[in-house]
Amino acid sequence: MRPLYLLLRFLLPYVMVIFYRKSRSINGQRRFNAQTIFVCNHPSAFIDPLVAGNYQMPVLYFVTRGDIFKWWLKPVTWASHMVPIFRKAEDGADSLEKNKDSFRYLRKVLMRKKSLILFGEGYTDNTFIRSLKIVKKGPARIGFDTMVECDWSDDIKVQAIGLNYSHPKHFRSDVLVSFGEPIHLKDYKEIYEKSPSQAITQLTRAVQTSMQEQITYVDQKDLAPFVENLMILTRKGMNHFHHNTKLPLLDRYNYSKELANKVNQSYDDQAENWTKLKETVTNYFEKLKKARINENWVHDFAKNKTKKTAGTLLVFLLCLPITILGLIHQFIPYIIIKKFVEGRFKRDVFWSGVKLLVGAALSTIYNFAFIFLFYSYVYPSYWLAIAYFLIVPAVSGIFAYVQVNKLKDAIAYKNANEKQLAELVIERKEILSEMEKMNLT
Repeated sequence: MRPLYLLLRFLLPYVMVIFYRKSRSINGQRRFNAQTIFVCNHPSAFIDPLVAGNYQMPVLYFVTRGDIFKWWLKPVTWASHMVPIFRKAEDGADSLEKNKDSFRYLRKVLMRKKSLILFGEGYTDNTFIRSLKIVKKGPARIGFDTMVECDWSDDIKVQAIGLNYSHPKHFRSDVLVSFGEPIHLKDYKEIYEKSPSQAITQLTRAVQTSMQEQITYVDQKDLAPFVENLMILTRKGMNHFHHNTKLPLLDRYNYSKELANKVNQSYDDQAENWTKLKETVTNYFEKLKKARINENWVHDFAKNKTKKTAGTLLVFLLCLPITILGLIHQFIPYIIIKKFVEGRFKRDVFWSGVKLLVGAALSTIYNFAFIFLFYSYVYPSYWLAIAYFLIVPAVSGIFAYVQVNKLKDAIAYKNANEKQLAELVIERKEILSEMEKMNLT
């Protein structure tokens, strides 16, 4: 393993615990020499390879778009196991020739029992929706070319990965990484020897189906906002801002998939119950947006019959010293990273990944001085000072972030129009009743 890759494998679990509130993986590989081509969905650009690689054991090489391989980044891309793939539209007419070298290298990687991660969709959409684009045939071609080169002696596998974010952009969101069953390329030998193109097509379709099974997959993409709104109303799904915090992540993931599957199988734009529900739900959320009312407030108002914010304000005041400590440790790095990333990267699908890595680096540098401050002014022990450095800035920073956001939300809720809330509560109750009749809750 190369130096930067090895360093990331050690540091990423710590960084992921800070970035994500809850995380989990299902059916991940537990062998270093897995000899597997992992085909992953691509909802969040730069953070996807970090998440896909963090929750499993194999030594991985990342197949990456060629336009980021600048000469001055070569030491970084080499050291982090990145391999370029070029596209004619973006990288010029000689992209096919460049890819021959990359494919040759990838075959060697697989024959050394290492594994690859490819993003089967090819690119990330600007707007996050819970669906999947058509999977490319590249992973199948690489796999079968390697099997031919090794004379079908190796047990090379293809395995789908589904990245399930509660929201791919937000700090302290949740992520669940689901792995499909490995597909052994040896099983396709007979088909491939008769017709390579048929074997490639069949394998790609199998991978596509497996990827769809690992995520919340909405078949008709124009229905994705509708499914998301249903998920918000029930508070049972993978939505970041609107969910029951007591529900286990796995339950929320399973509900989200089941809800999408029900809509995929049953939705009929000619059926009155579906068209009425879709129209009612759309109108409800448009009213929320127009009135600048958070759906969480409507849920809370329905449960308590009044606006309860005093508890949040009291907790904020009681915990103010910890919040101030968190701001001391993280406010300056947070502001610098936020302004840099959001100003530098126009597509917000890149924000989370860059913030995670650059933010971790800047926070580490900024807080390093506290080791010596702790030793000089708190207690003369470098072991305790290092423990403080590793734990307190992260924990207090998370605490401050959560408390400040809760305070902002409580103030906005307190100022919300009570009459509008009461009207929305009635409308919300009617929608949930209709959803229950249709077995969507």
